[in-house]
Amino acid sequence: MKDTHIAFFTEAGHSRGMGHLVRSFAISEKFKSLGAKISFFLDSNIFFDSKFKEITYFDWGKFDLSDDYDIIFIDSYEADMSIYQKIANACKIAVYVDDFKRLNYPKGVILNFAPDAGELFYKDKEERLHYLLGLKYLPLRDGFVNATRKKKKQMFIMLGGSDTANLSLDVIDALKDSNICKIVVSNDLSTTKSLKKYQNVEVLYKPSDVQLIKAMASSSVAISTASMGAYELAYLKIPTIIVAVSKNQEMGVSQFIKHNLASGFVSIENNSWKNDVKNKIESILEQSNYHIDNSIDGSGASNIANEVLELLQ
Repeated sequence: MKDTHIAFFTEAGHSRGMGHLVRSFAISEKFKSLGAKISFFLDSNIFFDSKFKEITYFDWGKFDLSDDYDIIFIDSYEADMSIYQKIANACKIAVYVDDFKRLNYPKGVILNFAPDAGELFYKDKEERLHYLLGLKYLPLRDGFVNATRKKKKQMFIMLGGSDTANLSLDVIDALKDSNICKIVVSNDLSTTKSLKKYQNVEVLYKPSDVQLIKAMASSSVAISTASMGAYELAYLKIPTIIVAVSKNQEMGVSQFIKHNLASGFVSIENNSWKNDVKNKIESILEQSNYHIDNSIDGSGASNIANEVLELLQ
């Protein structure tokens, strides 16, 4: 295993959020724990060196493979087909992290951990592809898998790593009359200053993983986008209201509800969405024993690593 070299190529930033980075990094850490040599490449207009170690920054527009790799993971909404083809031709196994069958992928492995990925996108299997589909392959960081869950009366709010729709202030304003302590994740200094003007609000500004996981695991209710954060909250059994901020997130909302990964959904296209948020949160808080049951067991990253390495062997 120590001679196996694995590369990860993905993206993040102000307008792109952190979801691709978080899930790719979780997978890379699992392979690293097994002894593989890891090279991690990120196209981003934000530097994440303080949070994610050993990242090499690059530009999709200048994509090139300067080393030999046994396995390459690519997780992108922006890379074009020529990049995928170049990756498929340059390694023994190419793994495409997918959300909605974005491309007609070349030979390799498709990883899509959406609950109904097989039914919605990949009913018809192709011989040149190997499929890792469904929640069995949901990659969670070890910090979440090993988190101590000790709920108290507090609300956790994280509307994407970069809050690309800038909804945090609107949500807090909608909930300003609620006495419950509201913990809001913010990576923007101006938004952080505005949030601190409200009562019963604690802001986690650019939190470490330890701070983030502790706040999530100790909350009794949450508001999140349909992102990796929502999957993490589902694993921690926190009843969550989903706010979708993009079309691809809206595609996944019905799956979140169907598989008990979330407790409700609010559309920002509805003029009364702020009232909807308030009412749904109050309904959850009124239920003293709100039960969350889903099939996320925390072994997704291990399942990915084991099956990909089996293919390599």
